[in-house]
Amino acid sequence: KQIDEFTAMGSEKREADIKAKEAELAKLEEDFKTFVEGLQNQYQEASEKKDKAVQDIKTGSLGLMKSVHAFEKKAKSEL
Repeated sequence: KQIDEFTAMGSEKREADIKAKEAELAKLEEDFKTFVEGLQNQYQEASEKKDKAVQDIKTGSLGLMKSVHAFEKKAKSEL
């Protein structure tokens, strides 16, 4: 049935429809690519933010707090 429709529409109309559909496909691909790039950028930013926060905690008071805790725990066990 579609073959008959496409045959009946004529060469110029078919060519115009083909170009329109190909343009629609290209737009879909471009929109998807832009979307994925946006997600990748968001992921990268969030990952860097998390890594910096983790590093700040580890190099900040956490290490010293663990050392004091271990020292006091050892001192109590020696008594």
